[in-house]
Amino acid sequence: MKKCMLEENKICDNCLECHTCDLDPNKICDNCAKCIDFGAILREIDDVIIAEDLKRKLRIIDTKVFKQR
Repeated sequence: MKKCMLEENKICDNCLECHTCDLDPNKICDNCAKCIDFGAILREIDDVIIAEDLKRKLRIIDTKVFKQR
């Protein structure tokens, strides 16, 4: 038996609610991706990359300071 994707304790009854478009509830999703906020995703990726780069730079600075002592 297939489980419902939207309700944890429900068995799939092929209602197709999980295939409904997020922007137009009268339409079946066609994977157009208009509902995805790519700007938010890119900002989040940038935050991770910047944070990792900053950590790397701080480790380099910390190592240089430690060697000077």
